[in-house]
Amino acid sequence: MNIFGRELTWRKKSADVTIDQLINRLDAIYETASGVNITPDTCEQSPTVKAIITAITRRFSVMPVHVYLSTKSEGRAAKELQPNHPVARLLGRPNEWQTKTSYWMDSVSWLLRYGNYYAHKARGVTGPIQMLTPLHPGQTRVEQDDNLNILFKTVRGGTTGVSTRTYAPKEVHHVRLTARNGYMGDSPVMDVREAIALEIAAEKFGASYFGGGAMPGIVFEYAEGSMGFPTDAERWAFLDAFHARYSQQGRFKAIFPPKGVKLGTPIAIENDKAQFLQLRQLQRTIIAGAFGVPPHLVGDLSKGTFNNVEHQGIEFKTNVILPLTRIFEAAMERDLLTQEDRGAGIIIRFNPDGDLRGDFLSRQQGLNVQRNAGVISANDWREHEGMNPISEEDGGDEYWRQGQSGQSAETGDPPADTEEPDIPRQEDNDSEA
Repeated sequence: MNIFGRELTWRKKSADVTIDQLINRLDAIYETASGVNITPDTCEQSPTVKAIITAITRRFSVMPVHVYLSTKSEGRAAKELQPNHPVARLLGRPNEWQTKTSYWMDSVSWLLRYGNYYAHKARGVTGPIQMLTPLHPGQTRVEQDDNLNILFKTVRGGTTGVSTRTYAPKEVHHVRLTARNGYMGDSPVMDVREAIALEIAAEKFGASYFGGGAMPGIVFEYAEGSMGFPTDAERWAFLDAFHARYSQQGRFKAIFPPKGVKLGTPIAIENDKAQFLQLRQLQRTIIAGAFGVPPHLVGDLSKGTFNNVEHQGIEFKTNVILPLTRIFEAAMERDLLTQEDRGAGIIIRFNPDGDLRGDFLSRQQGLNVQRNAGVISANDWREHEGMNPISEEDGGDEYWRQGQSGQSAETGDPPADTEEPDIPRQEDNDSEA
């Protein structure tokens, strides 16, 4: 049985093992040095991991993905949109229960947490792929047989027991990150689970510390000559009553201990052990670095400025989002396209233009440079901004060139009137005099 990428063997002679004992054994496998169990399913308890996965999946959810026909005309590459291609329709509706937005959010989340994304390619009797059915990566494993053939095995538990199914590579759409063994992606979460666990442990410490009113432990002492409580039951009853009255909302109330009992020296928390804010900030930076995400996206603005945050956002899109799109594109072209499609030049590409746009002013300045250089037309500009085209009579498809007759190369406006003004001549003024 495979759970989170680890192989567990279930034997019939272990029937005397209770479910609690089995859970304790599983907890022991994934327990870290800080005492927190980390798996790809529980890692989002870390605020940093949650912020990273949210930032990446949301950007994927707004990026359209298109199918193109790549051609060459006079030695230059061109792409023609293929909206009626079977794969384009498949990506528009991957299955009956996921929209294309939720499909990409879920698939990217699994890829980031497990290092793998699997989907069964459901086909009809004949024809193209009809549906992509996601396979949980925690229940799926990639194996290599003695003949070096790749197989996908899924393990599922149900009312009838544990069932195993084996898929051939042609039946599965597999997207993965880097793999140590060359065929099954490694989970980034499991690689840095100690850092994630330390952040969660620091958060739990802060919650318990401030949940107690940020008050140090109180020590009671018996006054000189006092015999104390007659029985242990009375002593514990006093402590329980004290905790009920003075903890949580009752903290900082006046304390009046019973006769014979006095307050001793409180147990103070050492400053170096109480400074967990710096620790949590450090952990955010470490975890963000492991995923390649800029610190400002996980809430660390300690070294952020207006300029470097803007550039870090651009680096996030080019160094994190763009590589992930290339990983998905390559896997989709391998698994979803036929050999005839690939031979004909069919390709699959995400369109990150909407997400990679800068601010409005910078975007318009860049488009204006392209317009004046003859790279784009007015309709190309309008299409980039999501506006309807203008007619050809109004110059919508004209391309300007530097020094083009009848138009200004810098502004695109018609040249100003260049007639010389009618300036009176000197001899005319002399004759009048």
